[in-house]
Amino acid sequence: MRITQSAQICLSVIKKSQKTGFGPNRLQRKGTHFVGTEPPVLKYHILQDKKPNEEYGLQGTNHELPGTGKVHSKLPTKVHMKKDKVYAWCSCGYSGSQPLCDGSHNSIRIPDLKLKPVRFIPDKDMTVWLCNCKQTNNRPFCDGSHKTVTDEDKKAGLFD
Repeated sequence: MRITQSAQICLSVIKKSQKTGFGPNRLQRKGTHFVGTEPPVLKYHILQDKKPNEEYGLQGTNHELPGTGKVHSKLPTKVHMKKDKVYAWCSCGYSGSQPLCDGSHNSIRIPDLKLKPVRFIPDKDMTVWLCNCKQTNNRPFCDGSHKTVTDEDKKAGLFD
């Protein structure tokens, strides 16, 4: 079966554009979001349910570990937490899905900071501000420490 030259051009243009969807979504590109249309923070996380033997509040002692992680952003993130869901806050600052942990602290490319994710289980539905500067003394919640974070040299994080 032979394809005409105009059909070949149309197919090559469609493949290169990587535009997906039909109707109102036909102009959106894969993997990008326009300003103000970013998906909610928790959209890509599968949050596990609380087990019967787990208590509410902070889990374990990871929130007491010394040291601070890499500054991801100077502004906190507003998150609506649901009752009986387990949230793992990234304390190292290298997670690709801030402010929640995606396991990046286990990567060989990440320096060994000895920081582990802080797990929290809310006892009711609540809206909280989770720290993104990783300098907070009230892990995982923001305490305003981002106001004292100084700007680092632009080249310092070039290869992070």
